[in-house]
Amino acid sequence: PTIDTMEVEMQPLTSQPDDSPLESVVAEHESKATGDWLEDFLNPPDQPRSCQLLRPENIAVPLCYLLVGLLQGLTSPLINVFPKDLGASQAQQTTESAVRSLPATFKLLFGFLSDNLPMCGFRRKPYMFMGWLLSCLSMVSLLVFTNLDIPPPGSRSEGDGTPEIIAVEGAPSVGTFSVCLLVFGTGFWMADVMGDSIVDEKAKLEPEASRGSLQSSSYSYRFFGQMIAAPFSTYLYSAVGPYYVILLLSFLPLTILPFIFMLGEIRNAPVAPTAKQC
Repeated sequence: PTIDTMEVEMQPLTSQPDDSPLESVVAEHESKATGDWLEDFLNPPDQPRSCQLLRPENIAVPLCYLLVGLLQGLTSPLINVFPKDLGASQAQQTTESAVRSLPATFKLLFGFLSDNLPMCGFRRKPYMFMGWLLSCLSMVSLLVFTNLDIPPPGSRSEGDGTPEIIAVEGAPSVGTFSVCLLVFGTGFWMADVMGDSIVDEKAKLEPEASRGSLQSSSYSYRFFGQMIAAPFSTYLYSAVGPYYVILLLSFLPLTILPFIFMLGEIRNAPVAPTAKQC
């Protein structure tokens, strides 16, 4: 109902019961106006429902980008500092940095697999689910099977005159840590490619006036996550060591799995022939 502001202001200043019709109508009008504004802000009405990322059936997409940024920020001290605490040589440290980025070269392969080999009728959801689960398991293996304490100050060997850090007993070897990084990166980039694929598909449905807003919003979630996680992980590693950083890397991918299950995707969609895709 439409409320005449002047009519409301000209009412006599008398006390009215809580269930006054006038107060009920005003409260309902204000509540509806607030609800509409919030709904329009979260889910822009000029966008089709499939492009409204904060709806329950789409929320896994922005969460995936946010998680990508968080994990990129959290892994920085592990790549730059933890190998030194394991006693890695300069060459081994360089190799581990390369191992971390190696799965990114498989992004085309991940996208090609999801386009051509649907699982349970879905092309994106199963691969995103497997990617984050794989990343989680790789870090859990470090938590369960290795000692993640860092060497105490002064634990150095100088047999040939060159200071060398001695890793604590039960610490992961450089090779074990590299394999875990490789598996983590494989799952990480597989899930990231699925997020990019979903956004690309949804971007085709955007109105001409707002074309590109979907991708820019998604990238802003990733940047925000990385901006928050990078300084936090550096402080956390300096304060308590790598254990809690790896614990976060194990736990965070699990939080998105229920939302991937809710993700809306057409089942048994037609798959273009491989030759046409190429």
